[in-house]
Amino acid sequence: MESYEFESGPMFDASGVIGIDHYCRRCGYNLRGLREEGICPECGSPVGLSIRGDMLRFADPDWVDKLAMGIKIILWMVLAKVLIAVLMPAGVVSLQLAELLFFAVAVADFYGAWLLTEPEPKIIGEDTNITARRVVRIALIVGIASTLLELIPDRVLATEPLDTILMFLIAGMGLIGLAGEFAKFIYYEQLANRIPDTSLADRARFLRWAYLISLLLGLCLGVVMAITAAGALATGAAGGGFAAMGCIGAVIGLAIFVFGIMTLLLLDRLRKALSEQAKLARENWAGSGGGNLA
Repeated sequence: MESYEFESGPMFDASGVIGIDHYCRRCGYNLRGLREEGICPECGSPVGLSIRGDMLRFADPDWVDKLAMGIKIILWMVLAKVLIAVLMPAGVVSLQLAELLFFAVAVADFYGAWLLTEPEPKIIGEDTNITARRVVRIALIVGIASTLLELIPDRVLATEPLDTILMFLIAGMGLIGLAGEFAKFIYYEQLANRIPDTSLADRARFLRWAYLISLLLGLCLGVVMAITAAGALATGAAGGGFAAMGCIGAVIGLAIFVFGIMTLLLLDRLRKALSEQAKLARENWAGSGGGNLA
């Protein structure tokens, strides 16, 4: 058995039971005298939850299952988006139908991400990952609002002063979306560390910066090109540098595509790992009378 050191001394005594006052993270019961593989007599949660509670194998199995299901839905929706994008140019799907299908996919994707960021059942004195999770959820709400905004006819939004308001609104939504993307990778890293899977956490940390920087560069380039085009229209002169900006845009687009594929692979690995952790958690909760005690 591993030896854990706490402020009051070693966790376990010579006989392998908890030799100090240590309290259940779910109900506050004093676990002194119990073994790590035991069950809290008060609430039925595994003692391991209170000793190594950050590990997902000691978390509520139903909650971990929800996380895995959320990722599965997200991955399926990516495939659905690709399928619609392929069928639309071929004439199989009309533009109007494609818009409705994309909206339906966006709603399903929202649901998957909402499941993935489901708050962990109440743990006494703790609220793990809450900052990243909340930022992701705020970005999700803003994202679905942006999708609804796209359904409004252009002739309505093109009128003054709605066009100016819309411009600032879209810019604000874009920034919130970027913050949400950044928070997602923080959340992925936190989950990976709770498996624990160092390589998965390292990949999430790398993609957090690589993907975000690529998106920021693409956003900045888009703003520069828009300003240049507007200036060219106002002066009647040909805008210079569009060829160079086009080449830069191609490189940035390729980077976003590559990092996007890497993100999908990361999510698939995380999904498999979460499914396995849910099984282990269910085994640890066996005999507790059910997994959802919060």
